[in-house]
Parts: sequence; structure tokens; C-alpha cells
Amino acid sequence: TIPEAAQLVLQAGAIGEGLESAFSLAEIDQKPRLVFQAQPLYPAELRTQKLEGVVSVIFIVDASGKVTSPQVQKSTHPAFEKPALDAVKQWKFEPAVKAGQRVGCKMRVSIRFQPS
Repeated sequence: TIPEAAQLVLQAGAIGEGLESAFSLAEIDQKPRLVFQAQPLYPAELRTQKLEGVVSVIFIVDASGKVTSPQVQKSTHPAFEKPALDAVKQWKFEPAVKAGQRVGCKMRVSIRFQPS
């Protein structure tokens, strides 16, 4: 059966496969804390154009603190999407806590790309 909290998400419209079983930030007692953050690589093919960009990524921090199910929600340029996902997949967290238990939690981040 689906946990009650997940049913609310499904009724509101699930945002992706696997995401509906994780808690939202509003449902937890302690949100995940980032302990390692890999930086995304600026796409080589865009260096000469000096484009700035932003990619919004949604994902789950599972009960062990690993990132699972990362998906691009929106981006200003498709070339920024893979580097953003590659970076987020390497991130590590202290997991969310609900009622004293480590739990999976949905997260959304915006990753900004700036040419150097």
C-alpha cells in the first residue's frame, strides 16, 4: 500500500516515477544536510558563446543520504542538463529525519552555470 503522505502527492499530481514514495520537506522533522557537493562542468561547446544558464533539478535523498531519481524539471539550455544531473548524482547528504527515523525526501535545486 502507498503511505498516506505519498497519496497526497499522487493526488496533487506526481512529479516523477519514484518521487511519490518520498516525503516532502514540509512533512519531515529535519531536512537533509549536504555533506558533499560536486560542481557541474560548464559545457565545452558553449564556452565560446559565454552563455549563462540555470537548471532546476528534482531528486530524492534516500534514507542513506544518496541522491536517487534525479530529473531535470526545467533548464535555460539543453546543453546544461547533463552536467547538472552528473553533478547532482555525486552529491551526498545526511538524510532527512521524521519521527526519529531516517527517511527519503524530495529535493529541488537550481544549478547556475556561468562561463569562466
